[in-house]
Amino acid sequence: MDTFATEKDRYKEVYLSTGNALLNFARKFVPEFYAEDIVHDVYLRFWDKQIYKLPNEELRSLLYTAVRNACIDHLRKLQTEQEFIDQHAVQLTLEEICLYESSEEKIMKQDLFHQFLKQSEALPERTRQVFKLSYADGLRNNEIAEQLGLSVHAVENQLYRALLYLRKHCARYLYIFLC
Repeated sequence: MDTFATEKDRYKEVYLSTGNALLNFARKFVPEFYAEDIVHDVYLRFWDKQIYKLPNEELRSLLYTAVRNACIDHLRKLQTEQEFIDQHAVQLTLEEICLYESSEEKIMKQDLFHQFLKQSEALPERTRQVFKLSYADGLRNNEIAEQLGLSVHAVENQLYRALLYLRKHCARYLYIFLC
């Protein structure tokens, strides 16, 4: 009889005598699906390294140790994967919160700006016009001066007056916005 057939018979004998016990042992640590894969992988490694040639008692001890270690490795891998997933879930939640806060903040700023515009209606005509061109339309002082036929210094004075008035009359909105 050739040596390969003898080795194959020995390997089959080890598999049949220890397979179910190792599978039950692995199931104590991991679900059945993983237990089957782990035991199968251990047997493949033992075949590659020809460990099945060892005496039965030594072999049995090595098989149980290998299955136990493979189960531990599997559980560590799952734990690492879960930590990675949890970390990304927390990061996504933080990003969603920041997005929500920034949206909320934008809405609050728009509301505050509308309150300023409402309050600006009480300003003198020219001051209100300069304020709206600057803050609502986003024009620069020299552009406002050119459009209204004023000096840049006059535009700056009008904006200063508008802001003084709005600070005085809109302080409660600023307090709410900043708190």
